[in-house]
Amino acid sequence: MNRASFVLYVAVVAGITSCTSSTSSEASLIGNWSVSESLSPGHYTTQLTFAGNGTFTDAVRIFGSYGGQSNNDLSSYSIMSGTYKVEGDKLQTNITHTVVWDRFYGANSPETVQTVNITVFDQTHFRIVGQMLTLDYVSYPADAPVPTTKSFIRVE
Repeated sequence: MNRASFVLYVAVVAGITSCTSSTSSEASLIGNWSVSESLSPGHYTTQLTFAGNGTFTDAVRIFGSYGGQSNNDLSSYSIMSGTYKVEGDKLQTNITHTVVWDRFYGANSPETVQTVNITVFDQTHFRIVGQMLTLDYVSYPADAPVPTTKSFIRVE
């Protein structure tokens, strides 16, 4: 797995995983949430969208990570969608569809589209304070559990 694909995988897993909430209701979760972070080189953005019908989308885009690319050139993306369930401050997501593309395989390379059935971090907790969604979950970066927190800003 090349570096951009690995970073994309980590970002996607971190993006969909967790939450503990000052406001922790399904209604408060509905909407679009985003975070951007720097890489060396480049940067990535993650956008989470939770709909009122119990579906979600997690889109991660990486920019400028390959030699010769500007900081705004798309390097790869991964879009996962599926369903979510909220119980108190717990969030469970189930991925049913993935779309992945990576410029590493060529600018005109095809997307990889898969139908899947993956439950992700069923012990995620969330909290919403103002316009910030914070997810608390356990990740496994080296096959060992690591408590992880990731925050997103509500976008209109």
